[in-house]
Amino acid sequence: MCPQQSYVATGARLAVIVGVGLTMLAAGSAFGAVVGTTGTVVLDTSPYPNPSDNEIFVFDEQQGVAFVASQNLNFGAITPGTLVNSHYVQYDPASPSGTVGSGSVTFNGPIIGVITSTRNLNRDLSDDGAGTSDEYFGLAGTLGPYPTGAIAADRGLGSPEDDLVINLGSNTLVIDSLQIPGNRPGNLDGFRVLTMVPVPAAGWLFVSAVGLLGWCRHRRN
Repeated sequence: MCPQQSYVATGARLAVIVGVGLTMLAAGSAFGAVVGTTGTVVLDTSPYPNPSDNEIFVFDEQQGVAFVASQNLNFGAITPGTLVNSHYVQYDPASPSGTVGSGSVTFNGPIIGVITSTRNLNRDLSDDGAGTSDEYFGLAGTLGPYPTGAIAADRGLGSPEDDLVINLGSNTLVIDSLQIPGNRPGNLDGFRVLTMVPVPAAGWLFVSAVGLLGWCRHRRN
C-alpha cells in the first residue's frame, strides 16, 4: 500500500492531509484514460473546446510517456523514467470573466502529480531533450499553439476562488470552483494532471504468479 496524500488547494492556501493509502497500480489500458466526470466537468476529445461559462473541460494528452527530471511539479513527486499518462483541465469562459462550480474527473490510474503554476506549465525541458512541457506532455508538437486561447504568461491557477481537492494515490480529482476575475479577460484557467500508467490485467496475473512462486520457494527453504 502507498500513502495517499490529500491536498486542499485554495488560491494562496494549501492544507496537507495523510490518509489511508491506495495501491498505485490499477488494471486497464493506458489509453482513453479519463473514465468519468461529474458536475461541471466535461470530457472533450480535442484540446480546442469552445469557450463555456458553465463547463470545465478535460482531455487526454500524451499517454505512456517517461517522466523527466526537468519537469517541476506543484503537487506530488515522480521518479524520472516513470511512465505517466498526461491530462489537461481547462476553464475558458465565453464571457470576459466567470466562476464555475463543482465537479470531478476520474482517471483509470491513480494521480501521482499535478502542475498548476504558470512557470511549471511553461517549463523548458530541453535539459532532457524534451522541448517544452506542452510539447512533451501535451499535443503541441502536432497541433501548433497549445492550448488554444491560452496566454502563456498568465496560464495556470491563481485566483482566490480556484479550489481543488487533490488526493495523490486516488483516481479522482475534485474541483470545488475555478474563477477568471474581471481583470483578466481573455485568459483561462488550466492545469496538467499526471497519472500512473495502469498495469493490464495480464500483467497482474504475471505479478501474482511470480509472487506465489517466490512464496513457495521461501516455504521450501
